[in-house]
Amino acid sequence: MMLQGHFVDTMLAEQFRDPNHWLFSSWFFMRGITAPVFFFSAGLVFTYLMSRSTKPWRENDRLFKGLTRVGQLLFLGYLLRINFPALIFRIQLYPWFWGADVLQVIGLALLAVIGLFIVHKETRLSLPALLGGAGLLVFFLEPAVKTGPWNALPDGIAGYLVNRGFSTFTLFPWIGYTLLGGMGGALLARRPQVAQHSLLPVGLLATGLVLHFFSIQAIGALYDATGVEAFRQWRVQNSHLLVRLGDVWVAMALIIWITRLWKTMPALIPKIGQETLLIYGVHYVVLFGTWFGLGISMMGKESWSPALVIPGAILFVLSFVYLIHRLETVENRVRTLRRRAQVFGLTSLRLAGFLGLQILLPMVQRVYVRAMPYLRLYRMRIRP
Repeated sequence: MMLQGHFVDTMLAEQFRDPNHWLFSSWFFMRGITAPVFFFSAGLVFTYLMSRSTKPWRENDRLFKGLTRVGQLLFLGYLLRINFPALIFRIQLYPWFWGADVLQVIGLALLAVIGLFIVHKETRLSLPALLGGAGLLVFFLEPAVKTGPWNALPDGIAGYLVNRGFSTFTLFPWIGYTLLGGMGGALLARRPQVAQHSLLPVGLLATGLVLHFFSIQAIGALYDATGVEAFRQWRVQNSHLLVRLGDVWVAMALIIWITRLWKTMPALIPKIGQETLLIYGVHYVVLFGTWFGLGISMMGKESWSPALVIPGAILFVLSFVYLIHRLETVENRVRTLRRRAQVFGLTSLRLAGFLGLQILLPMVQRVYVRAMPYLRLYRMRIRP
């Protein structure tokens, strides 16, 4: 979903983006739920694994692995936005470097989950309630954050709160999906047997449909009952967030049904799911050409017709399927090259040291021979 969504959105010409055409509208709807599913799943899996331990949070290995993961995501998120020729030859970082992207936002979202997990351990407050309440609060506050006074902040900080033209995602509202996914992960950690129950996908489907069709009316009812202006702003500006949350739950229900019915799933499919970070990083550089200014987007961004975009997107996706299929072979070759480079580097260092000594020793010897008469004269002068 991510690969074809980014490819089509990057290359399809504007005149073919007709919301009234069934094919484009269907694609646009599916693309719209990709990011919420991604953020929600990250929170669900991470919180489930972290919550399974009954140890104090200071002894929870998964928590500290999560902190390491946060650092990796932040580092990789910025690394993917570097243009190396500009950095090396002009000592310059382009403005888009300071924008927030999906990896940085997921990293900070996981950090928020860890913080609430520590609060839960220290106070014994319900973790699902903390995560669910925080996720809904993020949705509720998004309109206020969008209009906040962030002009005085540096781009590298303000980019996490509001899009100044370079951020793909911002903390509000996207960490809300991760926090709500964490709520689901915490509930599953309490009752892991629920994951195997036949009623789980039914409950997810029913709840998702209720959110999709009735969440906007529910927010309006809250405004009518309380008169709180923020509820009206929520309904007008970002009620679609709860609608998308409902779509996520429907998608999760369908995925559970598919995995249960598809008993002999090829090993390549779960392997692809395990390598999402690698796929994201490679596709980002290949498609957008950030590192060297060479990417597919330079071949006519937003100018392709569907006759080019559709087969191009299929080939783009299949190339990554083949990459994961051959990943073990690629990794083995990389390890072999790394070992050869290390051996070559060590051999080169020894050779350089040997040659250096061959050059340096005669020079030292000549300096010593020429200096000896002066040293003898000096010693004779200071002799009593």
